[in-house]
This record gives sequence, C-alpha cells and structure tokens, in this order.
Amino acid sequence: MTWIKLRPLAMCSLLLLQGCGIYSFSGVSLPKEVQTFSLNFQSAVALGPPDLATRLQQRLCDELAQRTSLKQVYEQGDLQLEGSITRFVYTPTALTKGMQENEQDQASIERLTIEVALTYINRYDEDAAFSKKTFAQFADMPATADRNSEESRLIDAIFTELIDDIFNETVASW
Repeated sequence: MTWIKLRPLAMCSLLLLQGCGIYSFSGVSLPKEVQTFSLNFQSAVALGPPDLATRLQQRLCDELAQRTSLKQVYEQGDLQLEGSITRFVYTPTALTKGMQENEQDQASIERLTIEVALTYINRYDEDAAFSKKTFAQFADMPATADRNSEESRLIDAIFTELIDDIFNETVASW
C-alpha cells in the first residue's frame, strides 16, 4: 500500500529530473541548444573496401538519429564529427605449433583492426570538444576462414564497437 502512495511522487520526480536536463534516460548529455550534427569521414588506408568511410559515416548517422533528437545537416552542425580511418590491418594473433620438427608455426586466429582518428566540435560546450582522438576496435576470425566472405561480418562487428565508443565519448559523455 505504501508503494501505491509513493509511485506518483516517484514518477513526478523522474519527469522533473529529465525535464531539467539533470538526467537523461537515453544517456545523452548535451546542452539544450544543440539541435544539429554534421559528419565527415574519409579513409586514409590503402586496404579495405573502398566504401569503408561511407559505411562508418552512415552507421554513425543512423545511431545519432535513433538515440537523440538531433537532425543531420551537411555542414557546420552544432556537433561536428570529422574523422579518418587511419588503420585497417589483419594480423595473426595466435600461433599453432607445427606438428613436425621442420614444420613452421602457423596462425590459428587472424585479427582485423580498424582505427579512426576523430575530431569533435561542440559549438555550445568547448570543454567537451577534442581534436584527433583515436578510437580502435578489432574482431577475430579463424585463420583458415576466407577473408572475402568474413570481412563484412568483421567490419560490422568492429563498427558497432567503434560507434558505441564514439557516441559515449561525444554525445553521452560517459
């Protein structure tokens, strides 16, 4: 019976906290003046799909549109995220010992690493802005797998992690 009496008070308190900008249920921590964002990503790597930067930019745009009320503009947004993919590399991460004495060790796992250098401008909160911060993530696959068939899956997994990192560092300020 006590909970029934306290429930309206608790709901009103939560609504007041959200309305005052003190707490956000979406995790977004931005000044109320911020209404728009702009993105510009490029690739500075020779390897990887030619549309890699475009795919990252589109995924980040979708994330911002889904998790915030911000609108995309093509230039000079209240929030500006400009980045470059600076690393796209496969490396062996685990070795399997050769069975025979003259047999060489072989990679059993390959790791794809993607690195992004990002500049973030927040026109209403200069303290939150940063220049050339690096974000990197990786995904593994068996060395025996075909890179061509696995690459898209690896990139999607890496982009999910990169976008979470970028979102949390810029918009969510976690």
